[in-house]
Amino acid sequence: MKKSVILMLLLVSLTMAESPKPVNKAVFDCSAEDMGFILTRMKLIEQTAKDFIEAKEPYDFVLTIHSQCTPVASTESFEYVDETQVKLLKNIQTQLLRLMNEYKVDIRVCRIALNAHGLDPKTLLPNINTTKNSFLDVIRLQNSGYALFPLIK
Repeated sequence: MKKSVILMLLLVSLTMAESPKPVNKAVFDCSAEDMGFILTRMKLIEQTAKDFIEAKEPYDFVLTIHSQCTPVASTESFEYVDETQVKLLKNIQTQLLRLMNEYKVDIRVCRIALNAHGLDPKTLLPNINTTKNSFLDVIRLQNSGYALFPLIK
């Protein structure tokens, strides 16, 4: 009888034990050109990370940057943008740094896109990685269970 009670208590405690929460994985794929749109998406990525932190749920975010979005990651871009866009570009770059440093977002810029825009990888914001082909990264990440969020307008 005692063994039955102990076994039942053990089973109940095992079923009530909290299993580890799955990691919420997402890849945000930015190819947009509109600076205002890009800034709103970067802020939304931050808010999403904050929400996961508040919910005590682990997350792993990757931001791939290519096509018309590429210049936002380069310090050289100020030479090419219209004066009205300078403030937006500064805000986007501040947001990118915040995403990397405070929310541990892995930011990757496509080298194909860098070459197409004539941008030197040495001009990228600190700690931004380059990748040979961001499409390959997105495919691999999706195959590894990352949800894809295309950021295009």
